[in-house]
Amino acid sequence: MKYEDITFEMLGTKRQRPMMVCEFKKFRSNMDMKTYPDDPHGYTKEFLEYIDYWIKSHKRVKYHGLNNFKRKDAILGTTHQLDELHHLHKGRIATYKGEYKYHRRLTDFKVKQIKSFEELKFGDVFIVSYPSCITTNYHKDFSLLLDHCEEHQIPVHIDGAWYGQCRNFEFDVSHPAIHSVSVSLSKALGMGSQRIGIRYTHTPPLGPIKIMNDFNYANVSDMWIGMGAMKHFGVDFWWNNYENLYEKVCKDFNLIECDSIHIGMLDEGRHGINPYGIRTPLRFLIDGIFDDRGTDKSLNKIEIEERK
Repeated sequence: MKYEDITFEMLGTKRQRPMMVCEFKKFRSNMDMKTYPDDPHGYTKEFLEYIDYWIKSHKRVKYHGLNNFKRKDAILGTTHQLDELHHLHKGRIATYKGEYKYHRRLTDFKVKQIKSFEELKFGDVFIVSYPSCITTNYHKDFSLLLDHCEEHQIPVHIDGAWYGQCRNFEFDVSHPAIHSVSVSLSKALGMGSQRIGIRYTHTPPLGPIKIMNDFNYANVSDMWIGMGAMKHFGVDFWWNNYENLYEKVCKDFNLIECDSIHIGMLDEGRHGINPYGIRTPLRFLIDGIFDDRGTDKSLNKIEIEERK
């Protein structure tokens, strides 16, 4: 098969899967078990210090104000924080319409979804992916939303799952309305199956994450893999290495460039500007293999039948 054989119909329309490259798998398979940490407690501290440094070292994407958060906890991917928030604030969670579908799945599709910040009321708890999984970068009027949330005592929690795979994004997380920021390595370094990350808070709530960290329920294996990957691949991995190939794919498939490595946008007129997953053609240019995980044919029965 050649790159030219990949058709528009092979792009991801229903689910845009994050990027993967053979280099990630090769690195993990060559890790030396002799370097596996013996001290779970000490290694958790070491991991948190290094992922904090890794996050702050990015140039293409940047959070300012992380030093204002006094508490850092290890998490099993950003969904760990989302699970805790839904557990602690059941029935009170609100998101943007079109936000990460996991929120709807957790609530039998009953989670409050807003189009405008004026819809947020006292008692709500707002979760937002930022960089946004809707726009791949910013939300319009987001500063007004934060001010509104501060005024009405609505806590805001930042889901930074897309941090590390995005570009052209810079945001100050020190706004008083923001109660937590979570970042994982899943999308940035192809670690979706080794879910690990960090949560920043001012004062951690009494929930599973605090308890797991306080009592040293450490996921050392994934920390070890993550630590190695951060040191080996560095920061801004996708854009520093493959920006030119991303631009080629978007041009070849008549897509509008955006700011997440695995997505191109298509202007479909009255149907709006919609995301298309480009994992399959982009990975073919990088690795020379046809990765059908990026196509709609890879969806399982539950994914196909799931409501919008």
